Amino acid sequence: MKPNELNHGFAPIYNNRTEILILGTAPSVISLKKQQYYANPGNQFWKIIFDILSVTDPLDYQQRIEYLKLHRLGLWDVYAKFERKGSLDSNFSTVIPNDFSQLLATSPIKLIIANGKLSYKEALKNQTLQNMPILCLPSTSGANNAQMTQRKIAWHEALSMIH
Repeated sequence: MKPNELNHGFAPIYNNRTEILILGTAPSVISLKKQQYYANPGNQFWKIIFDILSVTDPLDYQQRIEYLKLHRLGLWDVYAKFERKGSLDSNFSTVIPNDFSQLLATSPIKLIIANGKLSYKEALKNQTLQNMPILCLPSTSGANNAQMTQRKIAWHEALSMIH
């Protein structure tokens, strides 16, 4: 990345049936390289989701995305553009938030789940999301794996409605 050049986040994953939007902060360095949400093997996002869905993780990224859509789940991040050293949320120096208006206008989102404290804080500040219920869940990041049991319970409880 050149000086003063911001990283770009990914497009949202959703369709006209998406009811739950899961929001992270921004893609990690590994996710940016692979151009995939939650591509860092230390991140437990996909494992948690497929445990909850009681489905074997297909490991293929496109199949993972199709499973999310099938179960009315969407993915996006709070930041559209950002500058960050490494992948930790504590290292953001410049951020530009996403505009959620188009997504909310084209899908029946009923709940936003923030994947971690920073995405929750940023979602609460976003004017477009002010009338949406927003739930803060423990981050699926590998940096939070010491809280694995509590995190898994919280995610299971929050997403139990998708079954």
